[in-house]
Amino acid sequence: MGGLFSSLQTASTALEVFSQALGVDQSNIANASTPGYASQRADILPIGAFSNVGTSGTKNGGSDFVTVTSSGNAFTDAVVQAASSQASASQTQAAQLSPINQLFDITGSTGVLAAFQHFSTAFSNLSVTPNDPTAGAAALTAAGNVASAFQTVAASLDSQSSQVASSIQSTTAQINALSANIGQLNIQTANSTQENPVTDANLRSDLDQLSSLVDITTTTAPNGAVSVLAGGQLPLVLGDRSYALSVNPAAAPGSQVSSAAGGNAPTIFSGQLGALLQTQNGTIAASIGSDGTGSLNTLARGFADLVNAALSSGTTSEGKPGVPIFTYNAANPAGTIALDPTVTAGQLGLATKTASNGVANQLAALPGSTAAASQIDGQSAEGLFGSIAASVGQQLSDANTASTADQAMLTTAQTNRQRQSGVSLDQEATNITAYERSYQASAQVVSILSQLTEDTINLGTPSAG
Repeated sequence: MGGLFSSLQTASTALEVFSQALGVDQSNIANASTPGYASQRADILPIGAFSNVGTSGTKNGGSDFVTVTSSGNAFTDAVVQAASSQASASQTQAAQLSPINQLFDITGSTGVLAAFQHFSTAFSNLSVTPNDPTAGAAALTAAGNVASAFQTVAASLDSQSSQVASSIQSTTAQINALSANIGQLNIQTANSTQENPVTDANLRSDLDQLSSLVDITTTTAPNGAVSVLAGGQLPLVLGDRSYALSVNPAAAPGSQVSSAAGGNAPTIFSGQLGALLQTQNGTIAASIGSDGTGSLNTLARGFADLVNAALSSGTTSEGKPGVPIFTYNAANPAGTIALDPTVTAGQLGLATKTASNGVANQLAALPGSTAAASQIDGQSAEGLFGSIAASVGQQLSDANTASTADQAMLTTAQTNRQRQSGVSLDQEATNITAYERSYQASAQVVSILSQLTEDTINLGTPSAG
């Protein structure tokens, strides 16, 4: 009789075990498209097997039982996160550089280069009839157009700089929100007695999103809590505590980013934040930096000074000294260069001691002149503009090339992780079929044993009468 009860208990436990295993596979199927979800594996250990649950393992002597483990892998996660940071950085860099590149038109149809060419044409025409007030007015208009072209580019760069600064703050806010959420998930993980696949999926999804915003390194404690460092140095999450990043784009590069937990910031970050900082610190600052620095400011200041010096060295048709025509603020030459509205065509000093049109000829050749006295930062005005445009264009080309390659690497990393830890619907279907058959067989055994037990009890019970 005791043997029947023991067999019935074992068969009933097996029924429960197969039911649990079915539940694991059904959960996998339900979460197949959940971001960050790693498939769970149900291992049915037979009677007498050792369980690895706990630190020493225990031997189960009475019945089958189930252990559930995650297929998530720290190495493949790290590979995906690194690839995500790089892909996001190059993609963001390309997106930021595209509108900047459009400001430096090298075709000569618009912008500064077109204004230079019109300037040359206007003063060339003026050199033919240096005393013609109409030609003089046209030359002044062309000079004003050069100033306007510089102002347009400078204003656009300032606008782009403001947009980048805003994006930096928005990205930082997203980083801090994800870090806070990861801290809360760490608390849930540490307080859980067993692995929760939903919590695990949320954690992995948040880490993936975070890695696209800034490059991260992670370590996992024995209790499952994840610590996260931005750029490998600044704490974002340490156990159940999250620490906010702060970014000051106006600070010197290398000291713009800080963590509430302290720590030294790396010089360069990756991810979206890194690309935005690189655009601000590199491309924009190199073109129009603070306090009059930057290549565009150098070009505007240099061109204005050369024109002013040439006209001031000449004399008017009446023999009077010529006057400068450009004004600018030394702290921002490209953004403030302007034609002096008080200057008239009659005040243009176009004559030299040897020719009535000597200065006019000099100015007509100025934009493209390679003469040492006409160079700006070692190049002609048009040559320096071309160098600026080429630099921005090359940066954009490199970013586009890198973006394509980095996206391919990310796709490969994601595919490899999915192959290792994602849900395979074919495998789940196979598992469910096997578990259902085992469940049905166990149910049949339980039914038979129940009937035998009942019959045995009835045989041992005296009949009435």
